[in-house]
Amino acid sequence: MSNHHTIRLNGPWEMITALPDEPQRVKLPKGWPEIISAAKQGPVLLQRWFHRPTGIDDGSQVELVLIGLPFSGSVSVNDQSLGSFAPFQTHARSVGAHLTERCCLTLSVERLGELEDSIPIPQISLAILPAS
Repeated sequence: MSNHHTIRLNGPWEMITALPDEPQRVKLPKGWPEIISAAKQGPVLLQRWFHRPTGIDDGSQVELVLIGLPFSGSVSVNDQSLGSFAPFQTHARSVGAHLTERCCLTLSVERLGELEDSIPIPQISLAILPAS
């Protein structure tokens, strides 16, 4: 993915757990320890709202890029499933067809990966690739 524009989706995110509490706001990358701790206790859902990126023309491709997430799970944009992902890998999913003026990105944490003493800082971003 060379020659592209990256928009990092650092936050704020809402973390929804099985507890009856209100969703907790987390800002990435600082909030990763909170997410990992919550995932050890049970199911976690992460949601982040964002606006459709400007400057996208008909030939542009927009991909959601997940890098090094410490868990497996599934991902959706505006309730449209983009499939599942494995822990500690890089995944890119085309999202251009699912973008609206205001978008909701949802990550469902299914299982934590095997955690080392320190993990690399995961990234969640949009990559905008120009028309070819």
